[in-house]
Amino acid sequence: MEPAQAIQELDLVVARVTAVAAHPGARGPSTLLTLDLGGRGSRETPVPIAVEEAGKLVGSQVICALGSSQGGEDAVVLTVHLHDAGLVLIRPDREVEDGSPVA
Repeated sequence: MEPAQAIQELDLVVARVTAVAAHPGARGPSTLLTLDLGGRGSRETPVPIAVEEAGKLVGSQVICALGSSQGGEDAVVLTVHLHDAGLVLIRPDREVEDGSPVA
């Protein structure tokens, strides 16, 4: 499979962070984000950042990958791990409609 074709196979969408909550039972700092996927509903997904940091994300948009599991459809927020700056969330550079596909 060609790289461009592989990327098109991924279900990447823009989501809006609508709420954050502590992620009980996580091994390290972790927060549950509630994401609005527009017409595709909402999902909760963990991210490895502290709740205090995550609170600043409410109302902002992120890019996530959607996939199916036994419990339904899962969302994973895409991130970049920097050696000296920790975790950076991948986001659109301007406001777009929630649920918009990423190509």
